Amino acid sequence: MSRVNKVILGAHAILANGGMFAITGSLLAATAARVHSTPVAVCAGQFKLTPLWNLYHEFGALDFADPSSVLGFEEGNLVDKVDVMNPYYDYVGPELVDVFITNDGDHPPSSVYRLIKETYDDDDHEL
Repeated sequence: MSRVNKVILGAHAILANGGMFAITGSLLAATAARVHSTPVAVCAGQFKLTPLWNLYHEFGALDFADPSSVLGFEEGNLVDKVDVMNPYYDYVGPELVDVFITNDGDHPPSSVYRLIKETYDDDDHEL
């Protein structure tokens, strides 16, 4: 990471607080970039902005990948003793992102709420 000039990530969803959901491994890459003072840019279309996200359940995202890619069934007796979860998405906080690049230009995480306010009507916030 010390030889990297910038980290470019994609987003599954961009939240109003400037955080985002991205494919698993994005949190690790963004954290390593922050430690090495490497800027993190997120490229996503404006349709990825979301005013609300359901975080009021046990897990941050409902999409999980196949657990056998983490712990194979050939492990036999270990499989019966553990619960394996393989989340498909990571939540990357706004403090780890330097800029969001959309089809409308580049924006710091602190101004994402404004983009969402311009994109969505107030009635759209009701689920």
